Amino acid sequence: MIRFLLFMGVFSLLVHQASAQSGLFLQRNLQKTYDRGTRSLDGKPGPNYWQNKASYTIEASLDTKKRLLKGVETIVYANNSPDSLKILRLKLAHDMYKKGGVRDSEINPDDIDEGVKVEFLRLNGTTIGEKDLKRHETFLDVKLKSAPVAPHSTVQLQIAWSYTLPADPNATRECRCDPSTYFVAYWFPQVAVYDDLQGWASKPYTGLQEFYNDFSDYDVRITVPKTHMLWATGEWQNAADMLEAPFYANFQAAHTAETVQPVFTEADLKKGGVFKKAKNHVFHYIAKDVPDVSFATSDHYNWDARSVLVDDKTGRRTFVSAVYASDAQDFRKVADIAARGIRLMSTWLPGYPFPYPCETVVHGNDGMEYPMMVNDWSMGQNDPTGLTAHEVSHTYFPFMMGINEQNYAWMDEGWASFFDHFLEDSLNNTQSNQLRWYPMVAGSDSDVPPMVLSQYLNAPAYGTASYSRPQSAYVVLMDQLGYEKFHSCMVAYMDRWKSRHPSPYDFFYTWNDVAGQSLDWLWKPWFFEWGYPDLGIAGVVNNEAAHSANITIARVGNLPVPVWLQIRYADGSSETIHKTPDVWKDGKKSIQIAAAAGKTVLFLQLGNRNVPDSNPKDNTWKP
Repeated sequence: MIRFLLFMGVFSLLVHQASAQSGLFLQRNLQKTYDRGTRSLDGKPGPNYWQNKASYTIEASLDTKKRLLKGVETIVYANNSPDSLKILRLKLAHDMYKKGGVRDSEINPDDIDEGVKVEFLRLNGTTIGEKDLKRHETFLDVKLKSAPVAPHSTVQLQIAWSYTLPADPNATRECRCDPSTYFVAYWFPQVAVYDDLQGWASKPYTGLQEFYNDFSDYDVRITVPKTHMLWATGEWQNAADMLEAPFYANFQAAHTAETVQPVFTEADLKKGGVFKKAKNHVFHYIAKDVPDVSFATSDHYNWDARSVLVDDKTGRRTFVSAVYASDAQDFRKVADIAARGIRLMSTWLPGYPFPYPCETVVHGNDGMEYPMMVNDWSMGQNDPTGLTAHEVSHTYFPFMMGINEQNYAWMDEGWASFFDHFLEDSLNNTQSNQLRWYPMVAGSDSDVPPMVLSQYLNAPAYGTASYSRPQSAYVVLMDQLGYEKFHSCMVAYMDRWKSRHPSPYDFFYTWNDVAGQSLDWLWKPWFFEWGYPDLGIAGVVNNEAAHSANITIARVGNLPVPVWLQIRYADGSSETIHKTPDVWKDGKKSIQIAAAAGKTVLFLQLGNRNVPDSNPKDNTWKP
């Protein structure tokens, strides 16, 4: 015992010393994960890493006229932690609509109700009484003081519930897109995350901050009227039993098609004959190792589909769909955009095989991602490429990588913004897509360091810290490392934390480790500090002895960015000079760049579309 205590003391001291040497402030409450060995300072999961998991069997039905959703589910929850759990925390997201509920934005007063009605709740077959339940915000805690869930054991929950979906077509997440079309998310009682970082997740759902769920397995059956099709997270298990032969053939053919195929059209649905006769339609979907399930249903949507190769080594393909109303003309392009985007995601950025067997983009009311599902509004006459690429790319963050968006939305929204920036250009063969609005707001009172927890932020600070500032930081990071090293870091990060819950430090430490260099000089200003990016041309001095000119580039802001300087000479020639962001890592305020010898500088242009700059007025120079 004494030897063990001495070992633990030395290990803890080394951890603290290594943390201090990293140069990044480590929150005291996260230090415990390194003390306990659940995470490592090289960015890998520690030898004692654990996470919990559940399997869900759900039978639900949606009355599309009454908007009534009800269901019964069985949850087998595995406590893989070393802790005895004295409560089980369930999430009831629709309780955001309860009278007196806390919400980030106003909702239609007509949709305020009593929240989720729990018909019964059983624990290992025994009904739980009201005295052992605590309902607060959007949580339902099941008290287990007399019989806690032991470490490395499982428990079974059975729940029957119901609620009425909001009528407002602009409702957040729970969308009644038109009188007979629904996109349904955050819809079933779900066990909250219990992790090594914070214990039970305690941020209620208020409409803004999004996902944090464990990876689970789902077996779902949903009943809708016989006129309706239903698409959901996972793979459709009973298509052959429900579709008439010609349409089942279309469905099967699209699974290997390289171009978009119609599975059925609105006219097909109205004419009848798409489905075999039945009193109601019961759709069966199975999804494994995913953090959530959503679904959409309609009696008049078109369904386009094709497939795309996502893993050249194994030949694995992904089935890609777009489902939409006939008046959403832009959606006729979406299945192909999504498929081509998935191919680029699998081979270029992030350069990791798309992890899911299917992806469905639904014409809804939002720009919102779910595992294997997307709810996107129609762009009308505008191009849907950027929106489609952004939402589909979320498959990697936060779904393949179990990001806690409630705390660190920049760990997924920033990446999706980074991906859509480059993917849109490649898909459209353009170079017109600019960085998001960060240069305009950088350094203002709404520019908050991303390491401030997302749950403490609201618009506009939430948008800046989650989307635009990290997007710029990731672009700067790729400039610093170059694509090859950037890609090797990305692949290692994904391999280490796929189907796990990385913290910001797991990200920082992994990239330091794989890059073979400390990038703390970049992480610290971009993610921990107040500041803004700004370079400027401070002056041009002729160097007569060298028959050249010295150009002074000043770092006005404190956030490091690359130097891209275009020089035009009087003889009609030009050159571009590039300095990676680490030219500023030692804190210098300016650098000198020598123009070509024997030439007269006619014009200077500093920066480009991938360099955030808060004051571009000092980025040009003429004699």
